[in-house]
Amino acid sequence: MALNLDKWDWHAANVPSPLTKEMEESQAAKQSEKDAKRKARSKELKKLRKAKEKAQAQAPSAAPPQISTVSDGHMVVSMPQHKGVNALVSSSGAKLSQEEELKREREIEREKRAAAAEKRIAAQKGALVTSSTAIPDSSLGAKGMMSDEKCSCCMASLAGKIPFHRYNYKYCSCSCMHVHREILEDG
Repeated sequence: MALNLDKWDWHAANVPSPLTKEMEESQAAKQSEKDAKRKARSKELKKLRKAKEKAQAQAPSAAPPQISTVSDGHMVVSMPQHKGVNALVSSSGAKLSQEEELKREREIEREKRAAAAEKRIAAQKGALVTSSTAIPDSSLGAKGMMSDEKCSCCMASLAGKIPFHRYNYKYCSCSCMHVHREILEDG
């Protein structure tokens, strides 16, 4: 842009003015500060992670984890806490502990959802097995015998046919469905 100031109408194109040397230097300084902060933060997190891994490596050898089963069938592993680990977390700030807490909550929620999904799948499999082998209750009459389902319009038998459905009515054909709809709308 600086080379072709008069060639185009930069203002009409809503192009901002060109950067000056001072503006470029200030942007470079800001970017270098951001990079330095990011590097320092990553180094600090790396140190904390290593210290935490070291503490966890020492913790299982000192005391084995306690495994308990909750009433819904999930296993819970509880690790004994050491004072050194708590001191590390408190010195790093509340942000790290909040992140861990959020992570734990998400894991618990995910486990609950997975358990619910497993229950639904098991219930569906059970329902499929019973429905494929048994006669549906809706087709049984008052004495437990097969009742002959009939078309809601012409009273023809629906045995061996796949009925058309509209609301709580069953029909043998589309024409019966349309005729019955007109009857219901008129009456």
